[in-house]
Amino acid sequence: MSDSETSLVEQLVTANRILANEGIIDVFGHISVRSERSPQEFLLSCSRSPQAVTASDIMRYRLDGSPITETQERHYAERVIHAAILAVRPDVNSVCHTHSDSVLPFAASGEQIRPVIHAGTIFWEGVGWFETYDQGGNLLVASASEGKELAKALGARRAIILKNHGCVVVGKSINAAVLAAIHIEKNARVQLDTMRLGKTFFIEGDEARRAATVFDSPLSLERAWGYWLARLPQGWRSEAGLEKR
Repeated sequence: MSDSETSLVEQLVTANRILANEGIIDVFGHISVRSERSPQEFLLSCSRSPQAVTASDIMRYRLDGSPITETQERHYAERVIHAAILAVRPDVNSVCHTHSDSVLPFAASGEQIRPVIHAGTIFWEGVGWFETYDQGGNLLVASASEGKELAKALGARRAIILKNHGCVVVGKSINAAVLAAIHIEKNARVQLDTMRLGKTFFIEGDEARRAATVFDSPLSLERAWGYWLARLPQGWRSEAGLEKR
C-alpha cells in the first residue's frame, strides 16, 4: 500500500495472523481497521485466507464499500459488513467477522451468548442477532441493504450473531477487536460446557459492566497483544512481510 499508514497496515496483517493462529478466523474470516488518514475510509485485505495475508494485500475502501485501491485482486463480498458498521459507529475503528467453532452452535440455535467468564463481560450489553438476509441470497451479508440491517441490529453492542453463519465483533482499535473475537469464542465454549452440566452462573448487570473495564485498558490490550504475538509460529511474521522487532 503506497501511503503513510505503514504501521497500521502492519498491525492489520499481524491481526490476521494472530486470529488464524488462535483458531478464531478460518479461511473465510476477515478483519478491518478505520483509516488514520481519513475516517471515511477503511483498510481490509483483498479476498485472501487470513493466514496468508501480507502487507501488499491490504486495500483501501470507502464507507459505502467501494474500493479506492486499484487492483486486479478479488474483494471480499462481505466488505459491506465493515463499511456499514464503520459508517454508523464513530466509536468503532475495527470490525472482525468470524465463524469460530464455539460460536456456531449459538448461530445455529438462536441461544443467546451471555457472560459466564470474566473475559466475556466485555459483552455485558448483550450480543445482537441478525437474520434478515436478502431473499434469494446465499447466507452471506454481501449487499448494501444487508450491511445496513446488520449494523442496525448490532446497535451500540460489541458483538452480533449471524443466524446459521457466524458473528461480528467490533472494537475501538485493532487490538480491542482481536480481543473481542478471541474472548467471545472462549465465553461461548465455557457457556456450552456449563449448559451440558445443567447449571450456569451468568455475570449480569453492574457486576458485568464493572468487570469489563479491566479489558478496555491500554495496559491489558498491550499485554494481550504481546501474548498473541509470542504464540505465532516462527517465521509467520517474516512471511507476512512484517519487520522484525
